[in-house]
Amino acid sequence: MRIMKTKFRLGLIAMLALLLTVLISCASDNVVTPEMVGHWEGDARIIVSWCQQKNLSVKLDLHADGSVSGMVGDAKLTEGRFASNRGWLLRKLNWSCDYMITGGLDGDIVAAEGIKRGRVMMALDYNDGIFKGGVGTDGSVCVFSSEQTRKEKMFFTARPLKLTKSQ
Repeated sequence: MRIMKTKFRLGLIAMLALLLTVLISCASDNVVTPEMVGHWEGDARIIVSWCQQKNLSVKLDLHADGSVSGMVGDAKLTEGRFASNRGWLLRKLNWSCDYMITGGLDGDIVAAEGIKRGRVMMALDYNDGIFKGGVGTDGSVCVFSSEQTRKEKMFFTARPLKLTKSQ
């Protein structure tokens, strides 16, 4: 029994150390290049089955200091931040992207259906002057309940997202 407790503790310590390493490697410094600064617009296909709307519009202003403002669907992006996604383990496993935009959402993301979420994350790659990726929000991964409950609580996703810069 004592050996099992020791192995469990060592495993837990190793897992926490790995998590800490990933979190530290994701820490952001300003990675915005001059060609990234500006107004970006695009659409993503909503891929959750409980939402009747099929497309999500995204309009963002990326600033030189790494702050981001704009709209995600019908919600205003608040406290938006642009950062490099340097999580070495996820990148090594090809489960990652180059950049992340995170922030709060003020208002319904899909107003016509009353779908509201508090936080948003956009995982993005940048190539040839275009951002490509997806949109995800906070919420439960799995809800076994009514469609209304899913609209109120479940993780909301839209992809693929393609953002092009307005001139």
